[in-house]
Order: sequence, then structure tokens, then C-alpha cells
Amino acid sequence: MMAVRSNSMRRVQMLQGLVLLAMLGGGCAVDETDLGPASCTGTGCACTMENSCTCTAGTDCNTMCSAAGCTLRCEEGAKCNAASEGVTRLFCEDSSECKGRGGDDSVVSCLATSKCELKAGAGSTASCSREAQCKFNLGAGSTISCADSSSCEVKCLGDCVLVCAAQATCDLSCETGVAAGTSCSDGRRVCGRC
Repeated sequence: MMAVRSNSMRRVQMLQGLVLLAMLGGGCAVDETDLGPASCTGTGCACTMENSCTCTAGTDCNTMCSAAGCTLRCEEGAKCNAASEGVTRLFCEDSSECKGRGGDDSVVSCLATSKCELKAGAGSTASCSREAQCKFNLGAGSTISCADSSSCEVKCLGDCVLVCAAQATCDLSCETGVAAGTSCSDGRRVCGRC
């Protein structure tokens, strides 16, 4: 009788251990899909399950992204806004107006006559081309390109690099005690050392 009870107790303990192990394993798993897809409001705005959104028209496109981040394409003439704690990727077409806020490694590309603003974390990348007007407030290790006759107003929190074309207008301000807009021999302007 004692042997049967002992075997039964062992089975219960083993089962409890397996359930606990499964629960612990499930609790440690990180699945970004659980963070939910991006969503947006406003005229001409649509998002896919892959956290990719497009605004085709209107002046009130607002994209809400989870910490998984998102991509937003702002088509010609649209006015767009995207925000995420994660990576935000903004692609601003001709005559669009884009504003974004993102975490580390965010990306913005401003084309033709677009107007762009991005506030993002470390390691972000921003480009401004043709006649685009851009304002960037980026974290340490970010890279900015201001091409053609575009206009860039850049604030860096830590070291960053700005490449400014001959016909472009660039303003670089550096925060947190790094050198203020140092010009390097290769044409780059940097916050920090060349």
C-alpha cells in the first residue's frame, strides 16, 4: 500500500514539475507578435499585420506602433505622424509632411519637397534629399545625410555624424558636453571626434 502511494505521489510531483517548467518556459519567451500590429487612424491610412502602414491622402494620418516598431510610408501630399518605443521607419514622399518618434536604430528618408521631423534614439539613420526640409533630434551614434539642396537642422545627444552636400543647408548642435559641430578634413561635421 505504501509503495502504491509513493509511486502515485512521485507521478503527481513529476506532473507538477512539468507544468511548472512549461509555465516558466512560456513566461521567458519573447514573441513580438504578442505586442500587436501597428494601427492607424485618418483618411487613406492602412496597416498590415507586418507593422507596415501607408498613408495615401489626408492631413490626419496617425500611426500607433507597439514596442515592436513599425514602418510608415507617407505618400505625396499626405500628412503623417508615427510613434513607437521601438524602431520607427519613416519614408516621406514628395510634398508630404512627416513627424515621428522612435527608439534606437530608427530610420527616416525625406524625398523631394517633403518636410520631416524625427526624434529618435541611438544608432538612428536620417537622410534628406533634393529640396526636403528636415529636423532631426537623434541619439548617440546616429548618421545623417543632407544631400542636394535640402535643409537639415540636427540636434545630437552624444556623438553623431552629419554629411552635408555643398548646396545643402545644415545646422548641427551637439548636446551633453561633446565638441560643438566639429568640421572634419573629409567634409563631415561631427559631434565628438573626427
